[in-house]
Amino acid sequence: MSFPEAIKAIPADLALHPNSKIKRSAQITKLFIDEARGILSMIPYGVRAKLIHAMTPKASETTAVGESSFKESRVTLRKGFKYGESERQQFDVYLPSLRSIRRRGRGGGGKRDVFDDDEYEVEEGEAENVNAARVPMAVFVHGGVWASGERWQFAPLAHRLAEEGIVTAVISYSLYPEKSAKAQAEEVLKAVKCAIVNAKLFGADASRTHLVGHSAGSHLCAMALLLDEETKEKEESEKLKSFVGMCGVYNIETHYEYEDKRGVAMLSTMGRAMSGKEKFKEMSPYHILEDKISSSSSSSSSSRSSSGEDGNIKGVAKSFPKTYLFTSDTDIVVPKRESEDFHNTLLKLGIDSELSVYEHGTHGEFALGFKKRPKPLKAFHCDLIELLHS
Repeated sequence: MSFPEAIKAIPADLALHPNSKIKRSAQITKLFIDEARGILSMIPYGVRAKLIHAMTPKASETTAVGESSFKESRVTLRKGFKYGESERQQFDVYLPSLRSIRRRGRGGGGKRDVFDDDEYEVEEGEAENVNAARVPMAVFVHGGVWASGERWQFAPLAHRLAEEGIVTAVISYSLYPEKSAKAQAEEVLKAVKCAIVNAKLFGADASRTHLVGHSAGSHLCAMALLLDEETKEKEESEKLKSFVGMCGVYNIETHYEYEDKRGVAMLSTMGRAMSGKEKFKEMSPYHILEDKISSSSSSSSSSRSSSGEDGNIKGVAKSFPKTYLFTSDTDIVVPKRESEDFHNTLLKLGIDSELSVYEHGTHGEFALGFKKRPKPLKAFHCDLIELLHS
């Protein structure tokens, strides 16, 4: 919840309860207290994230145009890489160390032990061989009810992925009320294209670029993919290898109903960021795809040429790379139904989608639960690292 935006919404919320304003005021007070407690409990994490972001060594400049080097023994960071003119149109890039690349290159294609923390000695000539290799890249899009979120808050996630040999770009985008969710999705698409174009500069393989979103960020990723009409025109090296949506919102209508039952719909910025209830369907990846399926079915039943709607379906299918949806039985912020329904819709369109429902894991843990090596990771973090290397 964004406190400033939630406070602005209180009068409108109370207006919906003319006969029970005192009771509703008490409920709102409790919601704010619970939210404040949650923020206070995250202070140790915030301090750790800020320190990681501030103390990660600055990445050295490239030695030649389009040539990045992994010579550091530690993860390094390039801050504020611009993908647009706005102050928030930037991303931070965490670069793996030489040791990370070597660890990931060991053992062939077998299952990797992400907890292994063996030390290595670099043999003569090996640094150059590793340096010439291209590694996968993750472009991470944060959540925050479309109204909050800073790049430094996700430093633990990015740092750990880099420790595992993955170039990781954490993007920021304009927030509500400055920009609507649709404009945010356009910025996400712009950031992804910029990251892919500059992958070689970061020492990454552009064809192994993965788009990773969490919560509202997953929604923006899906919308960005649907906005990308140029996908079918791209070279293979410019296409995303996968989209990973963690605890995402894909049906704004059903999630608004869920938030209403929780008593937070009016206080949440979701409805306003979508530009009102009348825009819920057109801002829902689930409905956008379901509408295309319905249109295609109607065209077939009326015996019209299949080249129109069927071609449209194929175009949408091409705009989505291999998709992985992560959710949890214990997520009370965004219930697993959002991922389950979206997964089924993707399958109906012939899009390669995998759904993983974990028994344990709070909403925030998927993005904020990363620990530095050699501390163990949650099952979903291990799975994320594995698929990013696949």
